[in-house]
Amino acid sequence: MPLIHALVTHRAFDADGKARLARGLTEAACRAESVPHLPAPRARALVMIEELPADGFYSAGLPAHEAMRGVFLTWKVSTGVLDGARKAQFARDIQTAAEDAAASDDGRLVVTSAVVEEIAEGQWAQTGKIRRLPEVAAIAAFEHLSPIAARKG
Repeated sequence: MPLIHALVTHRAFDADGKARLARGLTEAACRAESVPHLPAPRARALVMIEELPADGFYSAGLPAHEAMRGVFLTWKVSTGVLDGARKAQFARDIQTAAEDAAASDDGRLVVTSAVVEEIAEGQWAQTGKIRRLPEVAAIAAFEHLSPIAARKG
């Protein structure tokens, strides 16, 4: 059940680009978490995009939004869902998603950075209750965690 908070630099993407970015980030996270292409589990893949103001992004102490299109993510995921290979694939996929969302080549470098924040067992509340990995695995239909989902009780 991906939960992604993305900060993008000022005017990095127009409205269509943000929609493409949201779809690309959703696909990247769902691929990493092995969420199947089914409506119910995919509906739980949440992406929030916020755009920084013009004076909100600096590199080497200088305003940088005119030189770079930045996408900076925090991805919250339950501990035990991802291994190193899945995280590495996600890193590649978010770069591709950002480049694809940028569409027009206006000369700015497309830069991504992501922090994968693994939430410890018993520390994630959703819709009024604490969700534990077996329940999350069942709800999200994680294909690689189906034996854990089967233990949901």
